[in-house]
Amino acid sequence: MTTLGLLAFGGTYHSGASASDPVVEIWECTLAAEILNDDVFQQSYCDDLSVLIGEWFTSGDAHIASTAFLDYVKWNKFDLATGRQVTDPTLITFFTDTNGNNSSDQPLTTTYRISLDDATRNQRHKGGFYPPRSAYTVQGDGRVGATAAGQMLNAAQTLVEGINALSGDNIKVAVWSRRDHATHVVSRIRVGDIPDNIRRRKNAMHEGYATALLA
Repeated sequence: MTTLGLLAFGGTYHSGASASDPVVEIWECTLAAEILNDDVFQQSYCDDLSVLIGEWFTSGDAHIASTAFLDYVKWNKFDLATGRQVTDPTLITFFTDTNGNNSSDQPLTTTYRISLDDATRNQRHKGGFYPPRSAYTVQGDGRVGATAAGQMLNAAQTLVEGINALSGDNIKVAVWSRRDHATHVVSRIRVGDIPDNIRRRKNAMHEGYATALLA
């Protein structure tokens, strides 16, 4: 019977590239997987998946800013129908002093989308995620250069294929459709060349205002 696995990974943004620098924001991404054997919901698999996430995150090709830190990876079973976590206790692996590999002066919200689908036009089969603060050069035409886009694609492809190969056919990266109560195995990955933005999480960074009274 097919079940749903959710890989959640996240961490913190710091004011500098050192773990001792103040934390200014938090981030998290999720990646779904179609599971054929529930034996993969063990701490050992969470640890193995964490290795793959860590290699992707710290790769220069992923173009993740050095002020973004990876603090944890969670790997848990979820109910396809309700979306509720089944695994108890939560499977989690923690990281220490693990940050991106590129310097960046881009805003914290700057990112790119890793789009995942099964090469069909069905919107319920489309998904993806936005990596944390990105570090790439934006050209005069407003696009990311072909070299950087290719590197980001290569890093993401290596991650997804690594997850798929981890346990034979038992783990396959997929798009989770809440409406269908189903998973759709991913067969295509894309990275666009237009810079993107993720919405700021205000539970961590509170906005300050420059204020003036009108005459």
